[in-house]
Amino acid sequence: MSTIVDTTTLLDLVGVSLLAAVGVTAAFSVAILGATRFADLRRHGRAVEAACFGVLTALALAACVGAIVYAIVEIQSK
Repeated sequence: MSTIVDTTTLLDLVGVSLLAAVGVTAAFSVAILGATRFADLRRHGRAVEAACFGVLTALALAACVGAIVYAIVEIQSK
């Protein structure tokens, strides 16, 4: 007897979607935090700390862009 809905695949899809949504949202939130802290610290002349938050911002934005590119590649390969 065949099944209409493959529940295992559907649950995998829900799990991966939830993980991706939370992960990308968290990464973008870290990017916003890093950018605001960078601006504040730079304004107050604390260059080393500002540079650290600048790197954090760049890494978080790279993670967001990487997730978007990965999703587009996966969609195109189907």
